[in-house]
Amino acid sequence: MRFAFPTAVVVLLLVAIVSGSNSARLTLSRAFGAAGNATPTIQSLDMPPATPAPLPPPAFAPAPGGQRPYIPILMYHYVRNVDQATDPLGYGLSVTPDQFAAQVEWLRRSGYDTIQMSALAACIRGESLCPARAVALTFDDGYMDAFTAALPVLQEYGATATFYIVSGFVGKDAYMSWDEIRTLRNAGMEIGAHSISHIDLTTLSHDENVDQIARSGAEIAAQIGAPVRSFCYPSGKFTPEIATITRDVGYTNAVTTIQEGAQNDLFTLPRLRIYGDMSQDGFQATVAAYLP
Repeated sequence: MRFAFPTAVVVLLLVAIVSGSNSARLTLSRAFGAAGNATPTIQSLDMPPATPAPLPPPAFAPAPGGQRPYIPILMYHYVRNVDQATDPLGYGLSVTPDQFAAQVEWLRRSGYDTIQMSALAACIRGESLCPARAVALTFDDGYMDAFTAALPVLQEYGATATFYIVSGFVGKDAYMSWDEIRTLRNAGMEIGAHSISHIDLTTLSHDENVDQIARSGAEIAAQIGAPVRSFCYPSGKFTPEIATITRDVGYTNAVTTIQEGAQNDLFTLPRLRIYGDMSQDGFQATVAAYLP
């Protein structure tokens, strides 16, 4: 008989639960992620729901509400050492690894944030916050030194960039392979398209342009396992019809070689060419002229 009283208490408590006492009812609440395998948790109905954890702040300082600063877009080709006397054209298209490191280090030290072109497009469309002081770094053609020389500098200074790939040149001499391009992507860089064969698009028919513009992005996306949102016109040559095709096949933005211009049209974005003989002071003045 010494167990009779505790047993009666248990019975009374069970009756209270079944009868609907709010103070005693418990419910199972499941929070499933994408895989649907989260552990169920128990929560009292009388307790207020848990407050969601606040979202982490953006990695950059956002621009004041309602303001969209101009974002300088810098155009690079090679990061390498070139003899100006023997290859003047290549020299003009190249910056040395030391030059590039000094430029990226200055951007970081001076409070600039680097931004990818797809993010720049989203910012301009009002779909995301705009950094208060941002610069976009872009590299044309897909040369090997983008992997061997540019990527280590970008990683050292926590910077990002957009690399435009000519899909038909991948794996050729002096160009990156798909493995190296995938490594760039896995390192957090954006991969854009730069046509199939780097041909002057203004010389092609409508259907040929659709092929050059759309198929290059599709081939790259299939290789890297990620969508390709950004396009670069070969040699910067385009027409209003080509810009319309670029938009209609699914890109969100396209860049030119125009040096000056507004950023209102996402498919005619101007860029600032970074020359081989540009001094560090010249580089700093170029960026600061647009975004002090």
